Amino acid sequence: MIRIYQRGDHVAISEIFPRAIHETASRVYTREQCEAWSERKPNPDHWRRRCELKRPFVAVEDGQVAGFLELDPDGHIDCMYVHPNHQRKGIASSLVAHAVRTCFEFGLRRVFVEASICARPVFEHKGFKVVEERTVVIRGVGLMNYEMELWRPE
Repeated sequence: MIRIYQRGDHVAISEIFPRAIHETASRVYTREQCEAWSERKPNPDHWRRRCELKRPFVAVEDGQVAGFLELDPDGHIDCMYVHPNHQRKGIASSLVAHAVRTCFEFGLRRVFVEASICARPVFEHKGFKVVEERTVVIRGVGLMNYEMELWRPE
């Protein structure tokens, strides 16, 4: 089930974010890159403030928050992360499909994202195309990602 953020979800989200990076993304990014991307320890205060502002979509499985996706009003998917214990269950695909459907229902023509190496296949499976391969610098460390977009069919 996918729903909008509810007060209190930030606790689970604050745990998902570092675990997804240090347990999942660490398969393709170096330790230095993962450390620059995220601290290892959850930061619930940061995520409470961010979630109350961004109001992400939340995937719930067996009563637990299993993943989340932030969608900006202009169709930009700011981030999407799935708890490592819930990988390979279609949660990321469901979140992306929900975001795309929401954008198109609101009349947006384009949905776009800066996808990590790990997330790129999920977005490609949903029809997104790579616009540019690039390196983003976080805390002085470069991480490769992909600017990707999907246009609404005319």
